Amino acid sequence: MQRTYPYKGFEVTVDLEPVWEVTRSLVPSLPIGFVAIVSIGGKGMPNSLPLPVRVTNDNKKPFGTEAAALMAGFSAAQRLIDDTCLPD
Repeated sequence: MQRTYPYKGFEVTVDLEPVWEVTRSLVPSLPIGFVAIVSIGGKGMPNSLPLPVRVTNDNKKPFGTEAAALMAGFSAAQRLIDDTCLPD
């Protein structure tokens, strides 16, 4: 899943990477969580930002839902933009 959001003149893209549990079963299972992969584009973007950024929860574990991963990814992008870039 991928979502793109505008924020202060930048384009924030959040891709979700499913995390699968390792099993010996041949039956496909649902992912156990999701990691957000965040990219930021737009004019005025400093070249020194290490992008894309992988976002996990505070315990370095995947997020339990797609919605939680998307929200955390967008929130991380907002903080990067606010902390790194000049205000509009």
